[in-house]
This record gives sequence, C-alpha cells and structure tokens, in this order.
Amino acid sequence: MKQKFDNHGVSHVETRLLSLSPSGRRLETDYLRAQPVRWIEETFDLRDSQRQQLLAMDSTFLQRIATGVADSWDQGRLISFYKEDTAHQPSEAESPKDIIFSRQSSQSQTFGKKPDEALEQVAIWIRYR
Repeated sequence: MKQKFDNHGVSHVETRLLSLSPSGRRLETDYLRAQPVRWIEETFDLRDSQRQQLLAMDSTFLQRIATGVADSWDQGRLISFYKEDTAHQPSEAESPKDIIFSRQSSQSQTFGKKPDEALEQVAIWIRYR
C-alpha cells in the first residue's frame, strides 16, 4: 500500500524497510539509487503537484538525496525527515518550497584505541515560505 508523502508516511516506509533482512533491504536501496523517481512514485501516493515537483527537481540533487537515504538504510540507520504542515498555507502547489538536504559524518577516537566507525546522519527538511 502506498503511503502519503508526509512525516507519517515516510516514517512508515522507513520502518518497513529497516525491518527487512539486509539482502531484502539492499534490493530496495539499490532500486532507490538506480531509479529514484520511479521508486518514489511506486512507494508514495503523490498528488499531481508533488509528482510535477518531483519530475522538475534537479536530477543531481535528487540523486544525492537518494544515495544518502539508501546508504543510511543500508547501514540500518534512520534518516531525519521533516515536512512542514501545509494546513496554514493557502495551497501547497502555490507556496514556494525549499528542500534542505544534509549529509554529515562524524568520527571520534580515544587515544590508545582504534577510531570509532564514522557515524553518518542524513537529514531532509521540506519547508514552505
């Protein structure tokens, strides 16, 4: 069943994916990397305006997001996703929208020990102006 493309829907998809076996998860994430538009269209119940915006996105930017999300899920890690509520907006289709994507990595080392594995955090924030 397709999910709405909102905070709850993305969380539901993420929970489903992270509950898969590593090989099952890898099939999904490989598909996300290879065909991000198709994967999103097959996973989420998009409104016409959302579909149009997805198709109009810069392909390099969309690929960076897809790769970051897929890499996090491959490692069994959650992403941080937040889409602002449009209840107070006149129309989502008419409101300017920003998509803010962040992929950061941090690593630490205690002297005398091997460095910890790098911890990566992927975040996506969709805001309306």
